Amino acid sequence: MHIIGNPLLSRRRLRMLLLTFALGVAPLVWAQTEAAAATTHFGVGEMFMQAHIVVKAVTIFLAFCSLLTWAVFLEKTLVYSRVRRANEIFLKSFRRQAAGRDLPNAHDESAMGRMWQAACEELNCFRTTHSATPTPHQADRLLQRMALSAGVVQERELSRLGNMMGVLATIGSTSPFVGLFGTVWGILNSFAHIAVSKSTNLAVVAPGIAEALLATAIGLFAAIPAVMIYNKFVRDINGFVGALDNFSAEMIAIVSRKFDSAG
Repeated sequence: MHIIGNPLLSRRRLRMLLLTFALGVAPLVWAQTEAAAATTHFGVGEMFMQAHIVVKAVTIFLAFCSLLTWAVFLEKTLVYSRVRRANEIFLKSFRRQAAGRDLPNAHDESAMGRMWQAACEELNCFRTTHSATPTPHQADRLLQRMALSAGVVQERELSRLGNMMGVLATIGSTSPFVGLFGTVWGILNSFAHIAVSKSTNLAVVAPGIAEALLATAIGLFAAIPAVMIYNKFVRDINGFVGALDNFSAEMIAIVSRKFDSAG
């Protein structure tokens, strides 16, 4: 006699088997998916870690150049703003005092103030050796000496404002070529790896070339801001040159006017 099983019980057992299989296979499928995602992700960090030691050295050097560029930018922005504000304050005070009978007071709190202080030292030196009002010939020579003394201070101030400009120019002009050197070295290393592995598969070639091109990208990232910042500061320095030249001429004109009114 044949025993026929319960169909409901068979279906339950089938569902339990399918559920057990799904629970056992799902973690394996999830782990394989995560591993595939990890292997397919190839970001900047992975490029740097897998790059050749020369490419790494070039990348680190260019990153340092980029940090130096932004440090110079912040420092000079603060210095130029402070110098510009100090000159404006002194020039207002100088013109207000020059409208009176006496010459303005000298102080060294700004670039223009230090120029006027140097000119006043030359004027005081003349007054200690000459008690009378200067003759026209003496006045001309005195004004020339005052202009020369102020010009020396002006050149010193402009030299101080132009500090680190050569560094910006060097970074802006050489960073792309330094990055290109890293790229060429990385590509040569990639071709050597292809020759050893004897495989031209894109999966073998692409990572090495991507790592090499990272150096060029970092070089451009360092060079472009350096060139833009350098051009901005050149315009600022040219503005300072014009302002100091105008003040020197105004200063000599005021002293000459005072001599004429006293004589």
